[in-house]
Amino acid sequence: MPGTVTFPTAVMLTLWCAAFALVVDASAGALERVEFDSASQRTLSGLLILGDPIQGYLAKPDGAGPFPAVIVLHGCARMHDTTKQKLADQLVTWGYVILLVDSYATRRVDHACTSSAFATFVRRRPDAYGALVFLAGQTFVDPHRVAAVGFSAGGWVTLSAAEPNSFEHFAPPSNLRFRAAAAFNPPCKQAMARPGIPTLIFIGALDDWTPAADCSNKIASWGNDGPPVELVVYPGAHHGFYYPHLQPGMTLFDHWVEYNGEAADNASHRLHQFLDRHLN
Repeated sequence: MPGTVTFPTAVMLTLWCAAFALVVDASAGALERVEFDSASQRTLSGLLILGDPIQGYLAKPDGAGPFPAVIVLHGCARMHDTTKQKLADQLVTWGYVILLVDSYATRRVDHACTSSAFATFVRRRPDAYGALVFLAGQTFVDPHRVAAVGFSAGGWVTLSAAEPNSFEHFAPPSNLRFRAAAAFNPPCKQAMARPGIPTLIFIGALDDWTPAADCSNKIASWGNDGPPVELVVYPGAHHGFYYPHLQPGMTLFDHWVEYNGEAADNASHRLHQFLDRHLN
């Protein structure tokens, strides 16, 4: 059984950015290709930097909605098609719209798992907000019930988006905000302010890329005030335990990555409960 540590944390998140049109990609099956703009950013000197064009993949339950929604942010090496479809199947079955954000396609990035990781993280932060505003413009989405779910480097982006004052980097402001956040195998050492929304973190006890101890230490340093921050640590699980294509395990960028079916199933169950609790 996983070990669970719960701590509360505080405040609200607001944000803004620009979004655009929906484009159907028949080859994607139940997933539709979408195009939108990432958030515009305001520098310390007041200069406004316009957002980049971004693409992603969307799936929705049958019916007119409006439905709650989940924005999914991939890891440093993008997301395998099997994981995309797994998440789409699960979330749509649970009654959620899902938007899988591809932060690399339009930027022509193959991966950001080495020295370019931080620079790519900075460029990816506005993508979550752009995706949120894009969904808010869809009639089948309830804009007040949207969560962010990130994997590895995308988990870092998710924790950043969950910070109470994260929206202040973007312009113009609006009353949109994420209601909850979940991160798989995030690099917790790089996380900054404690989340201002309910947050759930999954990590493997044997993760040698984003160590579980970093998450335990970070959460302890955040203190006990505000919305809950829950950490679930899976004994015997490595980095990438949620990805079905990582069987057998392998070495990737000098780190061991491996699927763990028991941990993945438990994480799916917990994620379902978490989303229902905070979005429904």
